[in-house]
Amino acid sequence: MSNKSIGLPDNLHKYLLSVSLREPEVLRQLREETAVLPHHNMQIAPEQGQFMAFLIRLMAARRTLEVGVFTGYSSLAVALALLRKL
Repeated sequence: MSNKSIGLPDNLHKYLLSVSLREPEVLRQLREETAVLPHHNMQIAPEQGQFMAFLIRLMAARRTLEVGVFTGYSSLAVALALLRKL
């Protein structure tokens, strides 16, 4: 995984984030704290977390199982989606 969407030029990536990203404060804080860790690129990108939350809501999932987490960004995004907070 990467903490930036794959294959997007920097200007397009910036635009995507500026017009579509709705990241709760707790996720932003976790992402920023993870950014200083040695393997920070293992974390998913914020737009990927938002997409995972969208899929959870779309499927009306009530339970999930995530295998293999780094600092828990995606797990937290999924948990917030299950609680309908994201």
